[in-house]
Amino acid sequence: MARKQHMRQFLGNSVWSGLSTVSRAGSSLLINKLFAVYYGPNGITLLAHFQNLIALLTTLPNSGINVGLIRHLAQSGPQSQSYRSFFWAGLFLNALTFLIALVGVLLFPSFFLERFGEELLRESSSLSLWLVLGLFVLLLLQLFWLSVLLARQALRPYVWLSLLTSLVSIAVTWWAVGRVEVMTALVLFLTGQSVSGLVGLAVIFQKNLIPGWQLKIPKGVGRELGKFLVMALSTLVGAKLVDFVVRELAIQQFSLHETGLWQSVAKISDSYTMVYVSVLGMVYYPRIAALLPQPQELKEYVRSVLFLLVPVLGMGLLAFGWQRDFFIQLLFDQEFLPARGLMDYQLLGDFLKMSAWVLSYIITVQARVKLYVFTQLASGVVYVALVAWLMPLLGLDGLPMAHAIRYGLYLLFHLFLFRSYFFSS
Repeated sequence: MARKQHMRQFLGNSVWSGLSTVSRAGSSLLINKLFAVYYGPNGITLLAHFQNLIALLTTLPNSGINVGLIRHLAQSGPQSQSYRSFFWAGLFLNALTFLIALVGVLLFPSFFLERFGEELLRESSSLSLWLVLGLFVLLLLQLFWLSVLLARQALRPYVWLSLLTSLVSIAVTWWAVGRVEVMTALVLFLTGQSVSGLVGLAVIFQKNLIPGWQLKIPKGVGRELGKFLVMALSTLVGAKLVDFVVRELAIQQFSLHETGLWQSVAKISDSYTMVYVSVLGMVYYPRIAALLPQPQELKEYVRSVLFLLVPVLGMGLLAFGWQRDFFIQLLFDQEFLPARGLMDYQLLGDFLKMSAWVLSYIITVQARVKLYVFTQLASGVVYVALVAWLMPLLGLDGLPMAHAIRYGLYLLFHLFLFRSYFFSS
């Protein structure tokens, strides 16, 4: 009975999650298609590198501070002192962590910005640098508003805000591609991602989710959010930075064109992974956060979700692999068909990764900082080592093979760690 109730709740909330995800995934797929058609594999490589750069600058605020906020804002009402403290502390720490990440990028411009050309650092007379920074600020605000809405389970405005972002991003990119240079198109893509930061402010204000001003951050609040910040730092290094480094290694060993073929497979993976992460983030994560005080209920819920998702993931990925040529041409272009051979290990790795995430989210919500940091950093180190070993031996095939081996080990570790979830009564 409990399992059926959990499934009804999970599937019901997933409807709203699905609407948001469809808009975001559809936007991502169309933008990939536009860059593929007008700029080819080179453009796809630069788009992936630029999106990775955005992730490097926003991971600490969004995957750290905001994840902690969802947990704590979900447990108290907007009128409470706890809500007020976490809200303002989260906003302040969003700004601070972004500035730290920005300084890190600017300290090594030749590594992080070289592929985008020197114009990203020049043209100060046209205020291009300030424009880009302003867009990042709006993007940070949008991500913060979405986290507040998610914490309060205000899924309808969350969906509409996500839909607006997707539509604006598509419109701006559609206008830009083929008319401007690829770097300008990338900046306009960032514009589309950012503009709903102002709309989100109006939504949050209208729903009375902005508490009274509080400047001082209580030590306990800073310490709680700091746990999630440390975990996000390990994600930044073990995932986002590792992805950037691996792509840079691929560009150096092969070329922008060949790397773009591999990136087309990785971007297809990112598209359906986005759907999956959205469901987990909007439905699964808030629910396991609420069930933390009830360990037995938590175990039952995790088992139910895992046993539901694993066969669905397997069948979906098998169907995708069967029709790979169709999807490559649909989502990119005929020029990308040589990438079909890279798909097998990519799909296997994605199945292992998405299965493991159901369990790894438990570490996050429990704020087990040391364990989370270890898993992220160890996974990143293993991946880089596998790439360094397999890429010279197998060429491009070594990249998805390294991905599959990495997440096979990752899943085995989490199954061992949470074995009590499957063998307890």
